[in-house]
Amino acid sequence: MKKLIGISICLASTLVIAGGARQAWGRSPQGRDTMDDGVPSREPARALLKMDMKFEPSQRGFYAGQTVPVTIRAYFLGGTGVTVNGRPRLTSDALLLSELSAEPRQVSVQMHGLPYTALLWEGKLTAVKAGPAKTGLELPVALTYREAPRLRPLPSRGEPHRAGAPGGDEGDGQAGADDDPFASLLQHTPFANDPFFAQMLHGHDPLGGMFDDLGGAVRQREVTLRDAGVTLDVAEPPAPRPAGFTGAVSTFELNAALPDETFRVGEPTHLQVTVRGQGSFARLAVDGLPATDQLNTYGVTSEFTSGPTALGGEKIFTQTIMPRRAGELTIPALTLTYFDPRARRYVTRRTTPFRISVAPAGAGAEATSGAAAPTTGPVGDGPATTVPAETALPAAPRATLTPLFETAPFWALVGAMALATLALSLLGRAHQRGLLGRLRAERRVRREIVLQRRKIGAAVARGDAIALFGAGRKALQARLGARWGVPAEAIAAADVVSRLGPRGVRIHDVFERADRVAYAGTIGAPTEPSADRSAPSDLNGWQSLILDELRTLEARA
Repeated sequence: MKKLIGISICLASTLVIAGGARQAWGRSPQGRDTMDDGVPSREPARALLKMDMKFEPSQRGFYAGQTVPVTIRAYFLGGTGVTVNGRPRLTSDALLLSELSAEPRQVSVQMHGLPYTALLWEGKLTAVKAGPAKTGLELPVALTYREAPRLRPLPSRGEPHRAGAPGGDEGDGQAGADDDPFASLLQHTPFANDPFFAQMLHGHDPLGGMFDDLGGAVRQREVTLRDAGVTLDVAEPPAPRPAGFTGAVSTFELNAALPDETFRVGEPTHLQVTVRGQGSFARLAVDGLPATDQLNTYGVTSEFTSGPTALGGEKIFTQTIMPRRAGELTIPALTLTYFDPRARRYVTRRTTPFRISVAPAGAGAEATSGAAAPTTGPVGDGPATTVPAETALPAAPRATLTPLFETAPFWALVGAMALATLALSLLGRAHQRGLLGRLRAERRVRREIVLQRRKIGAAVARGDAIALFGAGRKALQARLGARWGVPAEAIAAADVVSRLGPRGVRIHDVFERADRVAYAGTIGAPTEPSADRSAPSDLNGWQSLILDELRTLEARA
């Protein structure tokens, strides 16, 4: 079965659509529906794709590195079955589409007096490089629809009957006249030249095939919806660029903080820098503090969190620092430089320097911090000299002669040999009783569950519902099969309910949804054995549910 990417939906309507075998996926500039070959069609557009960009009214240009929110809409004519085989993608390498909705929102709209169902994705559009950038968009879908009914016309006067027509023979059409005496009689009447009776003279049914397509034929097509989009003129931020500018374009706020703790020599602490704003955080970077004679510094890590608005969010940078000496120290200010597209200028923000008091290191920490106390004493036969504590000579070792059987290593070796002998004896008995066989079976089950868990995580990451529910069902089947002593692949949803009862309701949901996704292409609500429960609304929720059930089954095993 073909693997579907994304989601699968069916849009139903009581309206009978007058479609055709022609592909009408867009509209001409004059507003008429057009086919792929550009020939005008009287049919309404069956599917449309459009992307809307939300520029601010005060925006006077679009710059490389700048981000704007976008809404992608796919419209489908009522009565059309739709399977979305992927996510919307851009056709230009000058733009980047990111943070797209995992699943589209579905709404009903009216267009040109006809009902349409629209799928809406929200995301962000970022200009990657300067120059002309086309906002072309593509979306692969599979459509199922019924064509308009067609009534076959009768042949006109003087038109010969075609060989192989419905109800006729593959020959010259004379065999029917020879076999039908009534047809031979009509050949000598005035009706012989009438097109209706002419078919009877050749032994054909004049009404044959006339109503064959009265109900309309059902068509299935895999197509790629396209939106030609518009051309954007993307500009580079103006020169000269200030030092520290990493390509961030938007407006941001900068704030730094240290933990409320006692600072000591040689003990690390974390300097946290928070950047909030409205724009693209991908090119946003903060240089950490350099190492000094007062401070050891380490690498900078970052973590981004989306905000409540379309472009809002915050990025937290964390750097580990460690004081090298006691006393009053100053943590220097950090800077952030970005380009403000509204003001069309570069902005540099700085944090407030910190003044901290560093206590001496605890006992035994002086050597670690590099402030070890010196020691004075003679070395060899030479004059007195000063030797650092970490290089002071150790005391001369003292050795004693002890019989071997009185030493600890000897008895440790004897104990290890005794334990090995006992383990081999128990291993032989366990092999005879089949314990090893059960252990090997359990090991196979655990390996299978680990494999399916990895597949579940990968499926959630790429939004693949088929792979998620398929891997979840295999993992649960493996654990239930080991518990019940039956082949894993033989366990069905009905077995879960009959054996586990109310405790197996959630596992039953996973089994049924796996079947629905695999065969119907949709994550619909299954037949519910119990009415008092709720199901997750996204793939992350289903992943947590499956892993919780696996842990519960392992605890009961």
